[in-house]
Amino acid sequence: MEKNLIEIGRLFDTDKTESLGYADNYERHFGHLRDKPVKLLELGVYHGGSLLMWNEYFQKGRAVGLDLSPNPLKTLPERVRFYQGSQDDIALLSLIAEENAPEGFDIIIDDAAHVGTIARQSFRTLFDNHLKPGGTYVIEDWGTGYWKTWPDGSLYHHAQGNRSDKRSGPASFDPNFAVHNFGMVGFIKELVDQVAWGDITRPGFGNSEIASATSVRFPSFFVFQASGIMPPISARVVC
Repeated sequence: MEKNLIEIGRLFDTDKTESLGYADNYERHFGHLRDKPVKLLELGVYHGGSLLMWNEYFQKGRAVGLDLSPNPLKTLPERVRFYQGSQDDIALLSLIAEENAPEGFDIIIDDAAHVGTIARQSFRTLFDNHLKPGGTYVIEDWGTGYWKTWPDGSLYHHAQGNRSDKRSGPASFDPNFAVHNFGMVGFIKELVDQVAWGDITRPGFGNSEIASATSVRFPSFFVFQASGIMPPISARVVC
């Protein structure tokens, strides 16, 4: 019987199985691609186990990894490639795409720095230029933006003036919510704004003056976090 992704992941040194729940989500969203010639790019490969997992799962596909550290695998399977470098190196990202997926990657997974500005740079380069139409862009572990120990993270604090456990009348209505926008969390919320660009610029309701200022390509949008997955918003980005 064919092994599922969790069973395959347990064969290799990867943290995407067991309690984190990533493998369950990946199986659910990528299962229909299992027998396809998938081109997958993973930013951040740690010990390399996830590359071996993808290689085993997508028997007709190719898994490409990028990491700041040297190649952690002693030998690379035929359908696996590795590059050393930074995830925000635009020239390197373009080279990787040209050599491995000139028509675009089917799946791109960002499990690298988990720093908002760096993740954004990778996203802008890869999503706009090197992801197939209808492809999936995954951003893992975006919750680092809530951690004070992370380079661009910060503790979450409720804005007490905007919170109330009691129903209030229109006179006390406050439209401002307590919003945490540090690091990866801010980046994810920025993507939500892009998905909503049609309403943001809707004539007569939104800010139509900026309608032509930005061209937005709508993704289908998921957000992967250890505790689960945010439902699709409109197209296909996975966070």
